[in-house]
Amino acid sequence: MKKLIYFSLSILLLIFGSCKDFEAININPNNPDIVPPEMLLPPILSGAVSTMTASGGSRAGQFVQHIAYLGGTSEEDGRYNLTGASFREEWNGAMRLIKDVNQLRLLAQENQLPHYEAVALICKVYILSIMSDAYGDIPYDEAGKGDVAGLEFPHYQSQQEVYGLMLNDLEQANQLLKGIDPSLTINRDILYNGNTGAWRKFANSLKIRILMRQSQKVDVAAAVSAIFNNPSEYPIFEKVEDQATLVYNNNADLYRWFILNPPADGSGVNFDGNDRVSETMVDMLQKVADPRMKIYVAPTKNSYNAHRSNSTVPYVYRGQRVGLSSLEQNALYQQTGLNKDDYSVLGKRIRKENRAFLFTYSELLFLKAEAIVRNMGVQGDAAVVYLEGIAASLAKWPQVGQASNEETPYISQAETTGFLRRTDIALREETALQQIAEQQWIDAFLNGYEAWASWRRTGYPQLKPGPSVLAPIPVRYVYSDNEQNNPNLIQWVNDTMGGNMPTHNTKVWFQP
Repeated sequence: MKKLIYFSLSILLLIFGSCKDFEAININPNNPDIVPPEMLLPPILSGAVSTMTASGGSRAGQFVQHIAYLGGTSEEDGRYNLTGASFREEWNGAMRLIKDVNQLRLLAQENQLPHYEAVALICKVYILSIMSDAYGDIPYDEAGKGDVAGLEFPHYQSQQEVYGLMLNDLEQANQLLKGIDPSLTINRDILYNGNTGAWRKFANSLKIRILMRQSQKVDVAAAVSAIFNNPSEYPIFEKVEDQATLVYNNNADLYRWFILNPPADGSGVNFDGNDRVSETMVDMLQKVADPRMKIYVAPTKNSYNAHRSNSTVPYVYRGQRVGLSSLEQNALYQQTGLNKDDYSVLGKRIRKENRAFLFTYSELLFLKAEAIVRNMGVQGDAAVVYLEGIAASLAKWPQVGQASNEETPYISQAETTGFLRRTDIALREETALQQIAEQQWIDAFLNGYEAWASWRRTGYPQLKPGPSVLAPIPVRYVYSDNEQNNPNLIQWVNDTMGGNMPTHNTKVWFQP
């Protein structure tokens, strides 16, 4: 009997021990119960950038006339036949991201990781600043909290209030990053490779953008000058390498404009689509022989083929008129003797690109030049800062390895020097604000959101809609059709907008 008891106890111990070992073995390190904060960061960053890059060829990119489609092929974006359904994914995609951003911040707070909390704050501001710039009033405090009981339908806040909350969050990020151990790094950081100092510069540069965005409505001079004049307390971008640039691998993770399988004709571009570079952009670049022409714009297909047959035949660059109907496009063909292959598509360098620019050093310099011209108390010479901004914009396009200009177009230092010496480029007192705004519009090519927001604030460049478009150039995104069922949005519209749901011709608060 005693032997039987000992045997039974041995079996039980073996079973319990084995179960314990099995549980330990059965824990999947790739699917933990608690997600480490760094695991959330790559999809947040790539999603945020995708939100921006998607605006380049549709919606905002067409509204601000970076891109134009052949007549009759873009009735919504090109001719402004817009409804709430037109903006469904722009709204839903960004709001889904904010849910992950909120989770990143919560995990950072619970685990006492101030650098991750700062990154979460910066990401929230970046994403929702795009949304507020486009839609106006949005939920901010309750954004992305639809899984919390009672917050299924977030409450709306005015754009003015939202901008203030964003500035507070960026200041908190600045202070969090100021006080952390400099040896700390941010893992899986696909934007700044873990560099907390670079994130701090991004936060403070983003503060400048938001302050200047509302500068036609409120006095921001003291806040703007405090940042620009005090780099030790508010470090900002100091060189091109500091700017917020996401680099894609162009393998599984593709930059939006990258062509994975280039055409056999050697052009490196897509001649077959309906999208073209706008006449507005091409004419502005051609007027001053801007070296960014060869970066942004491809020769027309017809001139490219003619040059291939006879190298003495010059390339032709021609932009597409915006907002044409199919009848107007055909009439243009008959009037000019041209056809669809006589209008330029996006250039080869863009189609080989693996970088998306969230916020450029050149944009920051143009904002600084504007602040100086507007007597905001910012130190410096506006004319010098303005030229530095152009130089920084050109410097975004250096030579790639040993590739020739024909293989992969680039802007040389000699081209930059020659361009900056042109007297028609120099800042003139009587047109200073226009020149600065136009350069910012050129620099923001394919960042439709930013170029469109700048145009709505400054009025430059002066854009003209197509001859028979269905409405004026849109100045606002329309709340998506599903969001218009949010009872709190309905209540907000009733309380603040007289019960009239805003349309794409309803100005947002920051516009003068």
